Amino acid sequence: MRLFHKIMISSLTLVVLAGAGALPLWAQPAPIPHHLEPYRLDSGVQKGLEAETASLFRETVQVPGVPWLRLHFDDYDLGEQSFIRITSLADGAQQILDADSLTQWYNRSAFFNGDAVEVELYVAPGETDVFIKMQEITVGEWADGGDVWTAGGDVGIENICGDDDDRVRSTDPRVGRIVPVGCTGWIVSNGAHLTAGHCTDGTGTDMQTLEFNIPDSLANGTIQHPGPEDQYPIDAGSIVFFNDDDGYIGNDWAVFGCNANSNTGLLPVQGQNAFYRMSRDHSPADVRVTGCGQDDMPRGSTGSWNSDNQTLQTHWGEYLGERVEGSSDVIIEYIADTMGGSSGSPVIIYGRTTTLGIHTNAGCDPPNNGNQGTGFEHDNLENAIQTFPGSNVVYADVLHLVALENGTVFRPYNTVTEAITWVLNNGMVSIVAGSYTRVAGNTFTAGADGKRMTLVAPVGTVTIGN
Repeated sequence: MRLFHKIMISSLTLVVLAGAGALPLWAQPAPIPHHLEPYRLDSGVQKGLEAETASLFRETVQVPGVPWLRLHFDDYDLGEQSFIRITSLADGAQQILDADSLTQWYNRSAFFNGDAVEVELYVAPGETDVFIKMQEITVGEWADGGDVWTAGGDVGIENICGDDDDRVRSTDPRVGRIVPVGCTGWIVSNGAHLTAGHCTDGTGTDMQTLEFNIPDSLANGTIQHPGPEDQYPIDAGSIVFFNDDDGYIGNDWAVFGCNANSNTGLLPVQGQNAFYRMSRDHSPADVRVTGCGQDDMPRGSTGSWNSDNQTLQTHWGEYLGERVEGSSDVIIEYIADTMGGSSGSPVIIYGRTTTLGIHTNAGCDPPNNGNQGTGFEHDNLENAIQTFPGSNVVYADVLHLVALENGTVFRPYNTVTEAITWVLNNGMVSIVAGSYTRVAGNTFTAGADGKRMTLVAPVGTVTIGN
């Protein structure tokens, strides 16, 4: 289900007709250590005999000594209004799951810090045969303090562009961590999310949840999860991706959607209120890469990973440019520090909120060789982003950096009037957040030419005609 922001229209007639290099270049995931364990929980069948919704079952789920947990409900009946409440005994974080949201979470809970959670079953008045059952849980593992991550097992081949790791902490609200696969994902201007294609592992089975507002890891690098209000289940059916999986760069990308947060009812762009624009036309002097890479500088409490490990960090450096190899590989290259877990990070024009592509691979060796990614001139990637909301979409964005206009998400029109003029019958006009003023030409009668269309505001409030 797609949720959209408001479109506010003033002083405007609106009519919508009915139906409106030479070095080794390693891919950079960093899977979060975890495993499945058997764990039986059975609430028994409950009836809502009280006048108000009441907690009729409560049990503590605990695996002593583990850093985090995730519950799996293999069978349940929550009726129409009954729900589950899960509370971490470590930090008090809570999640509410009803029948609809549990389905959107693929019968799994959010991730909870600590080794124990309290599970409560609340039964609504008049509902019968309400129950929950568990057979297994996901259990987090402690960071092992082993050698620094490298692809191919070669200790010492890192992804830092020089002797020192120059990344610093970031609070960028547009960028999150994908767990448990251990990659980076981010929000773009039509409500889609982007990451590296190899993060799907061909199936997306470990590409489960997109987390924002990521807390510090523990002193030994073991990750900690944000509260359930900052976790979003990835819509597995929405994932469109490609990964050569043959060592070649520039053909490695994924586009995906998320389901709404079960506590807030919001999508990521609504909860974070931020997004990145995209360009296939810029070649800046410098770029920034922001992502959730591993960190062992300085060494943590076990001699390896530290509290910045797989949290959000950023670094900027020289942009070396774009090149096309073969029939479809569009490679962008830059001197910016990354590490395992940075896969999928945005490659951002320095000082802007516009991006050039998706970071995918290591191999930095200045001054001539940088870390690398897939650029937005990749036709299949471009098409997957363009059509994420549906077919026949025309875009308007009053604040986009690109002067060229053709109505695509990369070259949007700067007025809604143009978008409505050029959208096809039964098409969609996707309007990026902003104010589209009358003086700038945003005066029109939608549908006057007999076309049917849908107007959406996927990433923030749109004001037209003020």
